[in-house]
Amino acid sequence: MIKKYLQRFPHAFRGLWHATTTDFGFRTQLYLGVVIAILIKVFFEGLTETEWLFVALSYTLIFITELQNSALESALDQVHPELHEHIKYSKDMAAAAVLIAGLFTNSSSGNLL
Repeated sequence: MIKKYLQRFPHAFRGLWHATTTDFGFRTQLYLGVVIAILIKVFFEGLTETEWLFVALSYTLIFITELQNSALESALDQVHPELHEHIKYSKDMAAAAVLIAGLFTNSSSGNLL
């Protein structure tokens, strides 16, 4: 059972690698997160471990929602390549999830700093 469970990890790593190398939105979020973490470290050294954890978790939320958004958009483009109003709404809602995660990260980071 454990062997079967562990055999799933290569799929996840392959998906993460694919997103990192091909998806502009995910790459942008990743680079932006690294730059912001460096800036916070340089200019705001007084953050506690708990505050750093909060910053890391909020950026993790952005990465997760961006991956889900990209996966949904890719799947919908394959299933229904022509323009359709309901497909557009699905993509818009997935993008809104990323927006909400970003707003949460900005507001929580702003409160910490």
